[in-house]
Amino acid sequence: MDCVIGCSTNYDWAKIKYWVNSINESGFTGDKVMILMNCDKETVSKVSDAGFDIIAFGQDDKGNLVYNSNMMVHVERFYHIYQHLKNKDYRYVITTDVKDVIFQKNPSEWLEEWLGNDSASDDLVFSSESMKYKDEPWGDQNLRETFGTQIYEDFKDNTIYNVGVLAGRGYAMKDLCMNIFTSCLGRPIKICDQSTFNFLISQHPYLKTSKYTQSEDGWACQLGTTADPSKIEQFKPFLLEPSPKMEGDKVVTSTGIEYTIVHQYDRVPEWRKVIEEKYNGL
Repeated sequence: MDCVIGCSTNYDWAKIKYWVNSINESGFTGDKVMILMNCDKETVSKVSDAGFDIIAFGQDDKGNLVYNSNMMVHVERFYHIYQHLKNKDYRYVITTDVKDVIFQKNPSEWLEEWLGNDSASDDLVFSSESMKYKDEPWGDQNLRETFGTQIYEDFKDNTIYNVGVLAGRGYAMKDLCMNIFTSCLGRPIKICDQSTFNFLISQHPYLKTSKYTQSEDGWACQLGTTADPSKIEQFKPFLLEPSPKMEGDKVVTSTGIEYTIVHQYDRVPEWRKVIEEKYNGL
């Protein structure tokens, strides 16, 4: 059994329905799980009706889900995902951001092809943003603010991998989520999941146990760096591979390979319109 799991707080059905509907339309047949922190009753009902198991923490007298925390959801989600995974025996686990991700194909099929059987060496799959830290302003600052100048200087030439799309074998994903969460604790900034994740995976044992996919592999695209029309002219000289493109209603690589996962589609207004119409549902 495989699992797709996401986490959201303060999102209504209008924001998460594309993620939910795309998973259902992809042909994925494993467990579908949504961690809902603060969420209105109607959205909870629609997520449940779509076949998702819901993890919640509290409820008000009107039936809305409530959860109070001083920690950023970007970081805290990994603790809750770990809690779900620690007593499970999933083959593959996929976790992504929720508001700006859609699945064009069944992720289990890609993972079966690229990770293969239990004897294969790769346990985890990461997806490139196709830029180095030093060339991407937000990531560059995030890395520096998380670790300080000395660590920054050692890692600024690394390619950025996106923490919002993660997948791999169940046991490895469980441990990775706990490693990300604990590595974020005590940092000088609250949103540091991306930088701590990249720091972790730049070292062993991850370097020998993980598949570092490029955008051109067709697993996942990160459109915030590779196709955002407001930034692409600035970023284009620093891109490490070609930008994705849209053919019909599908986002594909420069060579026409359909992506399994599309992340940050909301950064490209023309593509967003097509994607949201496709996965709007009833």
